[in-house]
Amino acid sequence: MIKLKITWKYCIAFYCIGMLYASLHELIHHFAGYVVCGEWGVKTFNYFSTACDGEPKAHIATYAGPVFTFIMMYVGAYFLNEKFSNYKKHLGFAMIFAQIPLQRMVNPFFRMNDEYYATAQLFGATDIVYWSVIIVIWAICIPPLVKAFKAIQNKYRIWWFLFYFALFPYLLVGPFFMGLEYLMVHKEFLNQQIIGIGLLFIINEVLTIVAYYFTKKYIDPFRA
Repeated sequence: MIKLKITWKYCIAFYCIGMLYASLHELIHHFAGYVVCGEWGVKTFNYFSTACDGEPKAHIATYAGPVFTFIMMYVGAYFLNEKFSNYKKHLGFAMIFAQIPLQRMVNPFFRMNDEYYATAQLFGATDIVYWSVIIVIWAICIPPLVKAFKAIQNKYRIWWFLFYFALFPYLLVGPFFMGLEYLMVHKEFLNQQIIGIGLLFIINEVLTIVAYYFTKKYIDPFRA
C-alpha cells in the first residue's frame, strides 16, 4: 500500500519518469527497426519509419514499442509488492501510469495505435482484427492497473486512480513531448539526424536521464 501526495518535487520526478519512458518507447521502435531492416530508419518524438517500410517484417519494430511498454507496466506492478521499500512502491506506481495505459486502451477503438496499425496491415482491417486487438490490449493492461488501484491508501481511492489514469501524466508530459515534436519537425529546430534520430530528441533524452538521476528520490513524496 502507498499513500499518494502531490508536491512540486514529486511532479518533477514523475515528469522525468514519464518523459524517459515515452522516449524509450520510441527508441525501442527505432532500434528494433535497425535490427530488422539492417539500416537506420527515421525517428522524431512521435513518429518513426523503418528503412524497410512496406515489408511485413517492418511491423516487428511497430510491435516492439508496445511490448516494451507492457513489460514496464508489469515491472511497475511487481514493485508494488509488500517486500519492496516505500520508494520502490512509489516508483512502481509511477512506472505503471508513465506508460499512458489509457492511450493504449482507448486509441484502438478509433483504429489508432501501433498495435492496431501493425495487426491490420498484416491481417486486414476486419472486425475480428479490430476487436481482437482491443480485447488483447485490455487483457494485458487491466491486471497492473488493478494492482495500482488496490495499492492506493488514500481516501477517495477511485478519484486518485482516475487522476493518474486519465489526467496527471498527460498534464505533465504531453505538452512538452508534443511541443518538442513541433519544434523539431515543423520548425526544424535541431533536426539534424544522428543514426536517424533528431538532435533535439537526443539532447532531450540526455537531459531527462540526468534530471531523473537527481530527482528520482522525490518519487516517494514523503521522502522528499
